Amino acid sequence: MGRFYKIKKSSDPKKETAWKWFAKYIKLRDAIKTTGDVLYAKCITCGEILPIEDMDAGHGIPGRMNSILFNEDIVHCQCRPCNRGGGGELQMYKRVLIDMYGQEKWDYWQSTKHNSVHYTQFDYEQIAKTYRQKYKELKGSIA
Repeated sequence: MGRFYKIKKSSDPKKETAWKWFAKYIKLRDAIKTTGDVLYAKCITCGEILPIEDMDAGHGIPGRMNSILFNEDIVHCQCRPCNRGGGGELQMYKRVLIDMYGQEKWDYWQSTKHNSVHYTQFDYEQIAKTYRQKYKELKGSIA
């Protein structure tokens, strides 16, 4: 009997590019905000300071259907052990976000996380363009 392999769907290259620029912007924004440096950032959940290339742009709310995928308020620099190994450290992340934005905002994000948003290829191109520009402006402002 032959082996069975799970075939992974290829992801959308335009969505990948949009996420790449969004994540680069988030990590740079948080590096500057938390350490004053462009090379290091503080994890929003555990507080560890690491090089930004060892960080993820982690979501404070899981189970999203694109409705909050590119929401700058709920995506922050998060170390990989917290984001991937720690399941996002969701309880700590929740406390931090409620402290930052309030319970009402948290409840709103929770109520919209399952709203399905269908981005077009053009939408992803515009998101990538927006965050590439924001990244370059932010990087240029500290040079």
